[in-house]
Amino acid sequence: MRVLNSVLFPVHYSSSFYRGVLLPGQFAQLATFGNTYVGTIACRKQPLGFASGPIVAQSGSPPDMLEVYMMTLGVLAPYRRLGVGKQLLQHAIDYARQDPMVSKIVLHVQIDNDDALRFYHKHGFSTMRIVERYYKTIDPPHAYLLEYRLR
Repeated sequence: MRVLNSVLFPVHYSSSFYRGVLLPGQFAQLATFGNTYVGTIACRKQPLGFASGPIVAQSGSPPDMLEVYMMTLGVLAPYRRLGVGKQLLQHAIDYARQDPMVSKIVLHVQIDNDDALRFYHKHGFSTMRIVERYYKTIDPPHAYLLEYRLR
């Protein structure tokens, strides 16, 4: 996953990111084509609304509803448009639907990533808003917040 992410994304992910995807409430998967790793996805469950902005702590009680935050989804360029990304996305949707507390899947997409936006819109995601200065180390720093409603 670390090698694929370094090729696929302009963002550097720390060792804690890779340790984190092994924790409960996380979902990570690699896609293969023959004997070659060609795609990856990583998601986590979090309190509903967490991706939209700051969350106010509520007396330590567990959240009533959750969202799945898609941290990464990527496929190596030669293997795109072969259904690999669609399968990875479907696995994430199936994972999220298993938990009745999860109401949606959310993610951020860099505003100039037209291919990703087309992919997600084609698969039922809606653009909710622009998050200015979302990315700290890449340009442009702005992102769209997208969501896929499960219930």
